[in-house]
Amino acid sequence: MKKIILSVMFCGFLSVSIADNIGVVGKTYPINEPDMIEWIKSKAAAMMKSGEWQQIQNKAIENARNQINHPAPVAGISDAQVTRVWYQKPMVQVKQDITDTRGHVIARAGNYNPLRYKPFDVQLLFINGNNPKQVEWALAKNAESGVRTKIVLTQGSFMDLDKQHKVWFYYDQGGKYTQKLAIKHVPAIVQQDGEQIKLMEIANSEL
Repeated sequence: MKKIILSVMFCGFLSVSIADNIGVVGKTYPINEPDMIEWIKSKAAAMMKSGEWQQIQNKAIENARNQINHPAPVAGISDAQVTRVWYQKPMVQVKQDITDTRGHVIARAGNYNPLRYKPFDVQLLFINGNNPKQVEWALAKNAESGVRTKIVLTQGSFMDLDKQHKVWFYYDQGGKYTQKLAIKHVPAIVQQDGEQIKLMEIANSEL
């Protein structure tokens, strides 16, 4: 018990001693470091006054516009060297019977071809928007087809083509549709043929 009391008293003595003025060790200087917020305000004001801030804003707007107007080309897509045709039969699996609110069966479990119930009434033309021959081919197909047509780019500026030809152009952002349809080369046509989807890649030499 005595040892504990002596230890506590010794610790108290140390804390009091350390708290006492131990004098000055070397010279001291005032803190001259500028306030960071004030420095930022001053820097921003100087940039606005010189016009540098407006230049930065204009550059950011230009970069954003270029990214929208010139999306990254779809990876893995090249101009077709040979013509090939293939078919896909879309199937939807219903895992269990679907009933209405009265319990009447609307669709029984099984596999269904949606083309039997709703036609694929649009023609898709996938092209390289930087290839003038493919653009001309797609515009001619759009004019002569007599069916609703969408021209989809795998690279190029859809906004520039819209303005130039007064026709809507679309973009396969991230290759979502070309991957799903297994398209590797352009130009390519996608359309319904009976209960199947017909896909055709056309050799550029045939355009």
